[in-house]
Amino acid sequence: MATAVLRSPDGRVRPIWRFLIAAVLAVLCWISVGLLLRPDLISPLAVIAFAIVVSVNVSIFVALSLTLDRAIRPMAYIGFSTDVPVARLIATGFAFGAAMVSLAVLAIATGGTVSFRWRMDGAMLQLAAMQMAVYPIAALHEELMFRGYPFQRLMESIGAWPAVIILSLLFAVPHLYNPNSTIFAAFNTAAVGSLLGGAYLLTRSLWLPWGIHWGWNLALAVGYGLSVSGFDTDGPVDGLAMGPEWLTGGAYGIEGGASGSIAIVVGFGVLLWLVRRPGLISASAPPPSTYVIASSSPSSSSSSPSDSSSSPFPSSE
Repeated sequence: MATAVLRSPDGRVRPIWRFLIAAVLAVLCWISVGLLLRPDLISPLAVIAFAIVVSVNVSIFVALSLTLDRAIRPMAYIGFSTDVPVARLIATGFAFGAAMVSLAVLAIATGGTVSFRWRMDGAMLQLAAMQMAVYPIAALHEELMFRGYPFQRLMESIGAWPAVIILSLLFAVPHLYNPNSTIFAAFNTAAVGSLLGGAYLLTRSLWLPWGIHWGWNLALAVGYGLSVSGFDTDGPVDGLAMGPEWLTGGAYGIEGGASGSIAIVVGFGVLLWLVRRPGLISASAPPPSTYVIASSSPSSSSSSPSDSSSSPFPSSE
């Protein structure tokens, strides 16, 4: 009985336990590095901290993939497949994220006012350079945590969209502790988490969601000089959004207002459009079961449990 609870018919540890093991180890790594280094958000120490967390979590997920999942290509298995056009997916995602931010700024300009002031001095350029170093690796860290191995194993256990919903809600939780956070901001964060989860499902890789996440943050901070998830940003562009707080998000920024909600809703529409036209971003990566050593168990000879984590979008096959 105990064996049945712990192991699937193919002899592997059940995906729900693999999810829990990975999630606990990843969170412990995140907390430990944060407590040890205590970095400011935009600083060289933050780059080091995020790099450490990403490296350790990739190592953890690769080790779990090799041992518990029997993966023969662990990096592809956890979402870094090279069977898709990596550069195109990242670039498309980056443009996607930046376009959503631009739409939110346009919504504020329509219902309120936005102004921008240039501050082209050495100090501001240095801050912009630091942001350009921090945001891609910070986005990669969050995608690994919330769309990487743990999410994929939960998806294998309970299905794609239930896993998207659960991980999106968990994605919103850390943001509740950001400066000036609100329930509206948490709702928008969970919504964009669902969009990023959908981007993973569309491609079965982390490249597109990473690009979206990176493009959103960098465009918001460096391109428009506005707050990112409650954190004020300094750089060559000093942006100011004025209008009703329900629209602008107030001190939290567009992610806490209706402007952000509008951008996210349109983003979902674009994602659904891409589902109908998979050729624009190429076919998705193979199902995770492709990278798993077949079991010799007769009960699993017809299919692997990992097949349940295949993309729910038939048109992207």
